[in-house]
Amino acid sequence: MRVVGLGNAGCRLAKAFSKFPQYETVSIDTHKDATITIKKRNSHEEYDTHFPNLKRKLRFSQEDVLVITAGSGQISGGILRLLEQLKNNRLSVLYIQSDLSLVSEVQKRQDKIVKNILQEYARSGLLEMIYLIDDTCVQRSIGEMSILGYYDTINQAIVNTLHMVNVFKHSEPIIGNFINPSEISRIATLGVANLDDKSDYENWFYPLTNVRDMVYYYGINEEDLKNDGTLFRKITDFVKSKATSGVSVSYGIYQTTYDQKYCYCIQYSSVVQSYTELDDQEIS
Repeated sequence: MRVVGLGNAGCRLAKAFSKFPQYETVSIDTHKDATITIKKRNSHEEYDTHFPNLKRKLRFSQEDVLVITAGSGQISGGILRLLEQLKNNRLSVLYIQSDLSLVSEVQKRQDKIVKNILQEYARSGLLEMIYLIDDTCVQRSIGEMSILGYYDTINQAIVNTLHMVNVFKHSEPIIGNFINPSEISRIATLGVANLDDKSDYENWFYPLTNVRDMVYYYGINEEDLKNDGTLFRKITDFVKSKATSGVSVSYGIYQTTYDQKYCYCIQYSSVVQSYTELDDQEIS
């Protein structure tokens, strides 16, 4: 898979993906440390209007491509131009929402515009999937963190979770009941669950609403698979508890070499999240 990071947050996450051999990464930003350096612009609108032609540098097609950006940044104004240049690939977006209580009104509006438009792209089938991530939700799932390396810790949590979901999707479970999500459910978020903590079992990385499908991927080591006679019942009882009216729930159990048990999960929706009117202003 190709991973393309746009802007500071996108580039940092793309770099975090590079530790896994399954990904080839490209970073696009205005600083010289990026793989592709573009001219700095003064506004969201200018990035949209003057985003450069990068087709010679992004010379790949018919591949799975994950584009990462944070909507509150000015450079995210160029996201649609970038997607247009990558349209011959199978495109997904990893969308990062910063803590909106700590950004300006202009940044909030930029986030709203980009997030809503990209979700409409996903619903129309122009994107395979959009993964919505709220930094504050990821922070709560991790717990206390030191200031030094704060964003690196958050980025590693996001990247590790999506990577493991990708690994499990392409692996055969020992047992499971996978149900393919609805074709129109292209808006998603990720999460983690703790098999040993019933009081706070799952932590989602975005407060997704109108969920239609939920999938749980359990990574269990060989010893626990052999010796824990309660494990299967715990998993199936929990999965059954999530199967409410209108929501399809499925799971898979995989053997891993890790000492600790893991559960990574994903929710899907067909409904645009937090949609509000844009006062007739949009990225054209």
